[in-house]
Amino acid sequence: MAFQREEREGGEVRLKSERCTFIYWRPRPGVVVLRIVGEDRGEFGNTPMDELRGDISRYAPLELFIEMEDSAEARLPVQEAWTEWFNTHRSALKSVSILTRSKYMHFSAEMVKFFSRTGELIRVYLEEAPFEEALQRAAPSARRPRT
Repeated sequence: MAFQREEREGGEVRLKSERCTFIYWRPRPGVVVLRIVGEDRGEFGNTPMDELRGDISRYAPLELFIEMEDSAEARLPVQEAWTEWFNTHRSALKSVSILTRSKYMHFSAEMVKFFSRTGELIRVYLEEAPFEEALQRAAPSARRPRT
């Protein structure tokens, strides 16, 4: 399945397929907010992780904020790819905050955290308030991208 990459005003980048959208926003150097909507069946390959390559090379350690919509879902190969990526890049990451409202995706994110052997580098939230507080500490006045 094909996908499109689109650069938008303000430096926002969107990766979009028929079933899933990744929205990247950089409120300041060294901070990336990623919003995921829909079901990632692997059609993006490593592109979602590759999109962070420039940020890591220029601004490491990077603070990464991932917000998954209620509809967000990832197949096991996708979860395994993120697990490997976090494990490989843990020294280039200051923190990873993941917000999900789905108990299934919360469990999946906790498994990625466990198997990536990143310890407390990754924090998984079910509630929006602590996620938003962490984002505001990293980038005051930041707003999360919308679809």
